[in-house]
Amino acid sequence: MEEIGDTLRARSNARGRVHYRARYAENDESVSDDSHISDATFAYSLSPAATWKGPIGKGKIEINILHAEPEDVSIAKPKEHFQKVSDTHYEWQFENLKPTLADDIRIIAHSKYDSYPTGYSEEDLSRHASYVIRNNQYFLDHKDYDATASSTLAPQGKRNYDVVNIKADPQRELQTPWAEGAKDDGIGESITLDVKRPLPLYGILIRPGYYEYGREDVWWKNNRVAALEITLNDEHTFTASIPDERFENPYLIRVRDYTKPVSKIKLVIKGVHRGTQSRDTCISLVELRAPLAKKPEIHAAR
Repeated sequence: MEEIGDTLRARSNARGRVHYRARYAENDESVSDDSHISDATFAYSLSPAATWKGPIGKGKIEINILHAEPEDVSIAKPKEHFQKVSDTHYEWQFENLKPTLADDIRIIAHSKYDSYPTGYSEEDLSRHASYVIRNNQYFLDHKDYDATASSTLAPQGKRNYDVVNIKADPQRELQTPWAEGAKDDGIGESITLDVKRPLPLYGILIRPGYYEYGREDVWWKNNRVAALEITLNDEHTFTASIPDERFENPYLIRVRDYTKPVSKIKLVIKGVHRGTQSRDTCISLVELRAPLAKKPEIHAAR
């Protein structure tokens, strides 16, 4: 069974059971501030089983899509074998299979996209905004908001944990995250975003722990957010679960069934993944993704 999350966990049942984890394969490249991200794919070679003694008598391969955009997942090969059971579940059942190269599995978990800065004016830079183009979808990713927090961890030496830190880019700026300042795990503590230019919201991009580029230790030492209660415009509330993985790209929380422009967002910590050394719950980045009705005008780097 293959499970499509932001990494893939695969399980296979025959007479025994095999467990493994694999990150997706992708190629990222950039020119100046323009980014080009390839398809993120999972591949599994079933064809070596042809060397076993006889065909595989009976089997079933299941694909369960766990991430927030199941509509973005596609089976590149073998397309004809898998049956769609639901939007998040596919199955391939077989008997007496002697697999060939045509039976090797390749799944596109996240499709390729390009990202371009909206501009370099003082206003553009303050918004931390970029256009994202993915197939025939167009988005504006931005941090054009003011943030306040219910509590903040006291500074430690030269490092502060102010909520403004969630607007920094941890891959480009050496920054500490926001950390709540309550006792224990910070359940019930919150961040409120006042959006300067309200737009409909496709999703919220988040790094739900202490992310520092090139360092994994601080991620695992501190609490990571496992569940958030999200309220939009004081009227639409839902809860999002976040898996416990150190995401190289921000994790997308999809907003569904709400199309009004969003001027206020409240994020309340409802669950955590415990750190190995500290119970401070951290968030390193929050970015907003708005859908665009048409392709934006792009001025690509030369």
